Amino acid sequence: MQIGEKIKNYRKTAGLTQEQMADYLDVSTPAVNKWEKGNTYPDISLLPAIARLLKIDMNELFSFREELTEKEIGQFVSELSEVSSDSFIKAFEMGKNKIKEYPHCDSLIYSIATVLNAALTLSDIDDEKKLECNNVIVEWLERTAESPDEKVRISSIYMLAAKYIQMEKYKEANIFLDKIPDTVIDATIMKTNVLAHQEGTDRCCSVLFRGKTDADSYEYTKLSV
Repeated sequence: MQIGEKIKNYRKTAGLTQEQMADYLDVSTPAVNKWEKGNTYPDISLLPAIARLLKIDMNELFSFREELTEKEIGQFVSELSEVSSDSFIKAFEMGKNKIKEYPHCDSLIYSIATVLNAALTLSDIDDEKKLECNNVIVEWLERTAESPDEKVRISSIYMLAAKYIQMEKYKEANIFLDKIPDTVIDATIMKTNVLAHQEGTDRCCSVLFRGKTDADSYEYTKLSV
């Protein structure tokens, strides 16, 4: 968010008009109006006074934050989804710019990757551009797959495994599938799917039913026949 938008939003939150803000700062009302529209920027000497007036610190004024709140992420993702329904490319650039603004906010990056990945499937862009965008989404997910946030990390790993299977890159898929607990039933099915492509159906079944009783295997055989 640009500084002009910050000033406008926090001014309204503080219940101030542009005229009242101008009087406090001893500038003209048109000057405040130009700041908020992004046509000009406040003089650097005014920034501390602006922050005090708006009851925020300088870091907040300049968006010097590593993370966004869950509410802010939700609002952005909602807006991104709406834009993607009209133009995937516009939404993709919007997501890229937001990630540049908050490069260490794993929850934001994962959320953007999820929305754009779904939108990419339905988009009508050409195959070359689709591949390019897909590779960027994979890069984002590989970043969040290292997140200290367990929920984001596991979700990213699972999504990466699914994407690599879809791309028929089974070696890469296995790397991430091995990081998912075997107790996750969907992950077990995905591992079996990968193994089926790599080593054949017989090997796949032996892994899937490893540890089961002979009776269990017999029941599976009957169902398969």
